[in-house]
Amino acid sequence: MTTGQFSQIALTPWRQGQFFSVWGRWLIGGLLLLISLGSLLWLPAAIGWRVPLGVLLVTLHGAWMALASSLQEQNHPHAARCVPGHLRALRRSAVLGWALCSGATTLLSAAILPSVISWQSQLLVNGLIAVFLLWASRLWWLWMLLIFQSPLLGFFGIRLAPIGNALYEAWQANTYGVLLLSLLAQAWIVVKALDDGGARHRARYSRQAVMRQTMRLASAGRQPPAAAWGPFFERLFNPFELLKAAWMRRLMERADNTDPRNVMARAEIVLHGPQHWLNQLTALVTLVGFTTVAFTITWLVYRFDVAAVLHGSMSGIGIGIGIAGLSPCFALPGMLWQSRREQALLRLLPGMPQGAALNRAVASRQLRDFFVAWLLTMLALTGLAHRASDDYLLYMLFAALPVAALNLTRRPAMMQAPTAMTAVLPMFAFFALGGVLFALARMQELPLWQIAVPLVALTTALLAWRWRRLVAAPTALPAGRLA
Repeated sequence: MTTGQFSQIALTPWRQGQFFSVWGRWLIGGLLLLISLGSLLWLPAAIGWRVPLGVLLVTLHGAWMALASSLQEQNHPHAARCVPGHLRALRRSAVLGWALCSGATTLLSAAILPSVISWQSQLLVNGLIAVFLLWASRLWWLWMLLIFQSPLLGFFGIRLAPIGNALYEAWQANTYGVLLLSLLAQAWIVVKALDDGGARHRARYSRQAVMRQTMRLASAGRQPPAAAWGPFFERLFNPFELLKAAWMRRLMERADNTDPRNVMARAEIVLHGPQHWLNQLTALVTLVGFTTVAFTITWLVYRFDVAAVLHGSMSGIGIGIGIAGLSPCFALPGMLWQSRREQALLRLLPGMPQGAALNRAVASRQLRDFFVAWLLTMLALTGLAHRASDDYLLYMLFAALPVAALNLTRRPAMMQAPTAMTAVLPMFAFFALGGVLFALARMQELPLWQIAVPLVALTTALLAWRWRRLVAAPTALPAGRLA
């Protein structure tokens, strides 16, 4: 395989813009650069220089994950079976990419932790991470193992202890020999991740093609139904679909065209589509259920101190709660674009508001969903902060208020078609402003009210300005007709 062949295969996802547009890559790069510069300026010198290296390490693993997904897509069954040398070139590219990723990340991790872990162990671990990312792009359920890794390790740890002790003794006796055998085994596993075009390969590739298309639609703000993700997710969310059907029947049985709220409640099912509040509530219940089960099983196995774990992982848990609670609301304007064809018929619905009244009704529904989600998220983070005796994450949550005021009061009639960039831009703005507030509160030790009051005042001013502009705008539906 020549350098040109490897370049053509490795750069395919970036040349085709499969993951982010050019502006999206610049935005992500700028945020990573800001994080690196901020750590160098504000963190102690002994820690600050390690953060940019850690950011680069994570970026390299992310680039390898993108390449792994592209390799799976390029591994088309017909090309693997009928194009001479295609499968061989893909496999060699995969092995070379795995080797480069493992080597580069090992150099970075060795610089970050020079005396904590030996470079041989770091090379072995980074190689395993790269292998996992490659196979996870082929088998999505491997990501589920990360959720249940702690209870699984606790369950199998005692049973596999003799094998682990034997491997450790072999590692201590002949480190380089075991390392070489391990790397050869990893390279073989990398090669086996790409199939040769058989019947099983064709069936798996067709399933992966549907999954990739579904993910692309979701990244562009077009939320597909649960069935599009596969039979497993269709069965998982089937009870919730029955619940939604029962809710729709209830609305139809109590239909009252003289009540604007009743009319908008029925129209909201179409306007918000998969981001309807009932869908998001059921998805949140499922997520909380899975997390609770995993956490409970882990606690039963290890009997750890819950308060200590919450205090040590508060940032990650809090950010996860913020994403789960607020990201669906930021996607509501994009849903208006997806249902624009049906909105012409909705305008004819008896009792449907028209003109400025329709503009107010559409925006108020979006703002209502956001503020309810914001209050619930605030309650969850308040409980977490009280349990961990640290309330700094509450500061970050107030950053969502001005972002929502700008995002949810857009003029629907002039809306542009959503892209992957516009779909994630509100969340990027939320995290960027939230990070600034979090750092400011940490450095200046500001009380919560000194952050909350200015942001609430700013949000109120934005809503007053945008609301007058929204009411005077052309009729909201159908969305995007004046773009």
